[in-house]
Amino acid sequence: MTKRNPKQEGTCLYDCVPQSGKCPMNCNQCFFNREGAFYTQTPSVPTLYDVGDGIVRMNCGHDSNIQKELVLETAKVYPKVFFNTSIPNFDFPGPVVFTANPKEEGSVYLADTPKNLMFVRLRVSATNLPYIKAAVNYYTGRQVPVVLTFMSYYTKEPEVSPAMKNLVGVCYEWKVRHINSYWCPTKAFIKYVMGIFSDNRLVSMCSSIDDSYCRACRNCETYYLQTMKRMRGE
Repeated sequence: MTKRNPKQEGTCLYDCVPQSGKCPMNCNQCFFNREGAFYTQTPSVPTLYDVGDGIVRMNCGHDSNIQKELVLETAKVYPKVFFNTSIPNFDFPGPVVFTANPKEEGSVYLADTPKNLMFVRLRVSATNLPYIKAAVNYYTGRQVPVVLTFMSYYTKEPEVSPAMKNLVGVCYEWKVRHINSYWCPTKAFIKYVMGIFSDNRLVSMCSSIDDSYCRACRNCETYYLQTMKRMRGE
């Protein structure tokens, strides 16, 4: 069996990354491009036997718009599949998850919202909340779900402004996340951010405050099924 992303334990999700080598997008703190990560050594392509009736995520690492012909050809094998990209090109035969701020400390790309846009992923840090708020208003105003991914850092402790420290206290702590150690967001910081959007039903977070595994949110599974229904006109 193909080596599986440990974060997906207990779910119907399976990762597929047909490219090899580091992703040229080189997004800040990307787990896929981390030195020594097994993901970059060889392509990771699960068999149909591996997947069964599961849902395949194309390119949770790397990018589905890079070597796109290879990605599309590989994806044809799977009955249930969606694509991940940080490039605003959504010309795919299935649902697409768009990371709208791969450089999370810069502005957020406000893209078109076609019917196969499954949800928009936003990378959240302690210093980019004004961009996050503006992007949430834009996308949810167009009825597109937004999933917040709270950044963890492996190269250095992230910056936190004095104002944020006064509001939240400690925002990051060094600990093991799944199998590697990172500067991870604290529960206090996550609760503060999620509280900002508590009245917006289209905003959720990747995993949960207490559990960093995919089983804790089921966002990919839920939004995949909803997007497929929309694409079929149901």
